[in-house]
Amino acid sequence: MDTSKRDQQQHWEHTVRSRLARLRSMPVDAGRLEKALRAQIPRPDSVSAAAALSWLRPMRAVAASILVIITVVTVLLLSTASRPVSAAPAHMAEMHQNVVSGRVPVVQVDSIAQANEVLSRKWSNLPEVPDVPENHIMACCMQSLKDKKIACVLMKRDGVPVTLMVAHAKDMRAPDSPVTVKDGVRFHVQAVGELNMVMTQRRGRWACLIGELPAETLMDVVQQLEF
Repeated sequence: MDTSKRDQQQHWEHTVRSRLARLRSMPVDAGRLEKALRAQIPRPDSVSAAAALSWLRPMRAVAASILVIITVVTVLLLSTASRPVSAAPAHMAEMHQNVVSGRVPVVQVDSIAQANEVLSRKWSNLPEVPDVPENHIMACCMQSLKDKKIACVLMKRDGVPVTLMVAHAKDMRAPDSPVTVKDGVRFHVQAVGELNMVMTQRRGRWACLIGELPAETLMDVVQQLEF
């Protein structure tokens, strides 16, 4: 190799070494690269938060649905509880038979006053049972019709068992039946088999008298009631 070529090669090698030396001494800023990498890698707490949020979303929807259902049910129950129930003749006849046959527990009493005292222990909001003159009082009990309480007093009229039922007028509704007006009092009159029943409302109380007696006789007894 001639002298000129050797000098050129040495010069080139010297230049390369000089540049490499400068590169080694230059500070390298890796902060931006680190930030970029961290941004692409989700943190553990971020992952947990994201997972929690994804789990809570359906739970919130379920909770909202349950709240709506509870609200609807509550409204329905309150509206149903405030509505009067129909005093269907078949139900009234069954309640009378329950008392007469002893299928429901009864308490032996001798007067309406005693019956009211017994019933008031079971029903604090008892609509007082009106007195019935000239009738033999035998027993009393409490029955329910679709959650509406009814006070029942068993007595005898002309030797025939008759049940007097009394409830709040706002709780009971007379069924669709013929209406008879006697001495200015309106009566709903019905019959189930041998049983006759008459219903009326007076002074916030609903009253029904039922037994195997003519409807006229039952209406006479109701008109004797001391409301």
